[in-house]
Amino acid sequence: MYYQIWNFFLKEDKYIYWKEKIKVNTNFDKVTWQKIIDFLSLVEQTFQLKSQLAETDSLEPFLKLAIENGYSLTAEELAWFLITRRQIWDLFDLAQKTPSLKEELLIVKNPQQFINIAAKNGYYFSVEELAWLLIEIKSSSELVSINNSVGEILTSSNYGRIEIGYWIWLAEDWGIVPPFCHRDKPGTFLCQNINNPFLPDRCFLPKSYFNQRLMIIPNS
Repeated sequence: MYYQIWNFFLKEDKYIYWKEKIKVNTNFDKVTWQKIIDFLSLVEQTFQLKSQLAETDSLEPFLKLAIENGYSLTAEELAWFLITRRQIWDLFDLAQKTPSLKEELLIVKNPQQFINIAAKNGYYFSVEELAWLLIEIKSSSELVSINNSVGEILTSSNYGRIEIGYWIWLAEDWGIVPPFCHRDKPGTFLCQNINNPFLPDRCFLPKSYFNQRLMIIPNS
């Protein structure tokens, strides 16, 4: 989703300024991240609110609009959310255009090595921020990864022009993105055997699970 107000953060001069400003800021957490996602989801679901936001081209009316709808946001929180996401996407884009970088990232053994390589290339984000974005994408109605019994990928996995499947599968291998389990453990369980992650009260399936674009794999 794109709005004019994003130019306050993402136009080149603003982007450089905010990128440096948030690089040393560790005050934001998943609660802040989710709060912004929830507000933007509300905007997308509310025609009047979306129209108002589409016409907003300065920060003050945007923040006022958020407050009027129950979301208290600051410029710094929005900057962190938008700049961090752009840095992750820019790294994915660069990796797609640079085979040597893509190979280097795909063979790392843990997420911290991935973060270190990102920083070496000028992109700064944490393991947690990477996980939140990948979980958000995987949980959307646009993408879900399914493997067959021998590990072959059976789904289309592009997100826009970025081949996002590589990064989701890598993050699953590290254990920072759950394959099909709840992102947050439910407070109560419907059964006694809580060690089985595939029971109905434990299992999390993205909305697109039953709307797969399966690839035909020819018989060998």
